[in-house]
Amino acid sequence: MTSTTRPATAPGRRTDLGRPFHWLWASTAASNAGDGITRTLLPLLVVARHPDPAAVAGLTTVNMLPWLLFALPAGVLADRVDRRRIVLGSNLVRGAALLGAALVLATDRPLPLLYALAFLLGVAETLADTAAPAMLPRLVEARHLERANGRLSAAQIVLNEMVGPPVAGLLAGLTAAAALATGGTLYAVAALLLLGLAPLARATPDTGSGSAPEPASPTGARGGVLRDIRQGLRFVLGHRTLRRTLAASALYGLVFSATFSMLVLLSERTLRLSETGYGLLLAAGSVGAVAGSWLAPRAADRLPTVRLARWSLAGSGAAYVTLGLVRHPALAALALAANGVFMMGWNIPVLSLRQRLTPEDLQGRVMSVSRLCSWGSMPVGATLGGLLATTLTVPSVFVVCGGVLAVGALLLLAPLRDEPPTPTAPLPSGQPHDGG
Repeated sequence: MTSTTRPATAPGRRTDLGRPFHWLWASTAASNAGDGITRTLLPLLVVARHPDPAAVAGLTTVNMLPWLLFALPAGVLADRVDRRRIVLGSNLVRGAALLGAALVLATDRPLPLLYALAFLLGVAETLADTAAPAMLPRLVEARHLERANGRLSAAQIVLNEMVGPPVAGLLAGLTAAAALATGGTLYAVAALLLLGLAPLARATPDTGSGSAPEPASPTGARGGVLRDIRQGLRFVLGHRTLRRTLAASALYGLVFSATFSMLVLLSERTLRLSETGYGLLLAAGSVGAVAGSWLAPRAADRLPTVRLARWSLAGSGAAYVTLGLVRHPALAALALAANGVFMMGWNIPVLSLRQRLTPEDLQGRVMSVSRLCSWGSMPVGATLGGLLATTLTVPSVFVVCGGVLAVGALLLLAPLRDEPPTPTAPLPSGQPHDGG
């Protein structure tokens, strides 16, 4: 059975993740700052000229649609092409698109052009967010993946969720062109920073075994796209640990979108908060997630990976239940902060686990299946959240979904065990490893 643990590392030991990782981190930070600005700015541009709820909802739909259309092909591409070039090219496309939009949309902002911009940005994001995590195992040692993923997650949360939105609001108050140009410049900077990986992207880190692993076989070069997609799906479905953690990710996507879609109503109707209060409530969740991105790698040094992930996911469910039961804003903020900690306690170990269990030549496809499970379930979850709120009450959405998440986490992940480390090799003849 394939191992679900990482090589032992001394608890609390400080680790230099190396120059390649620092180039990747800097690029990720710049691109996430661009994400935070554009995701806030585009709805503002739509509302300014097209104040229709359907128009705003349509923007979100076209921006997320590439995940459903291209996630699996993006995984194939990430396994066929230098992943650094995919991320670099995606950032260049986003930078050029926003800088061009700063000129074209400075005065007139027709809805079709805004939708086209959102769709193009979504396609580039799908490619970049599939290739980047698949690239990480080639840049850091396997035993340091939790720490590396934690630092990347912290940058994402701070810049995407905490810094980007207010900066976008301030820039939009000046001119839309300035806001679009700033986002485009940040993506261009992210692309330039990746040039630091040019001589290092293909270097395999020392695994401590005394000999370098053999290079991955280019399976994607031998068959068609559909064949490669089937091979990736076959590997995931044939590996019990990957199969069950991906099912848990899909469940979490459902619960997250169902509850988040109702959070503004919980804030307004139940907690009686103003718009400012709602913003502070969201900030509490982000602060918890930043704390979790620091705590999760340290907890992973002391606890088995699956155990940490299982109880973190169950803890997230308990936090949602608490959020639906409390009526005081301070208690609700504490529940959201705790949920942020638990969310990172799930995301970081499980992402690192998938990176360790997946052969080099399948990293992109496994990451694409993971994103498809997580993001693809969100539209369904948002619909279910609305139906539950209509049938029951808004707080009931949090209680029911949180309970389902806690129970589902225990049922899905309880059969998995942590075992002594076993090396993961590339797939022989396209056959999946037996994870169960």
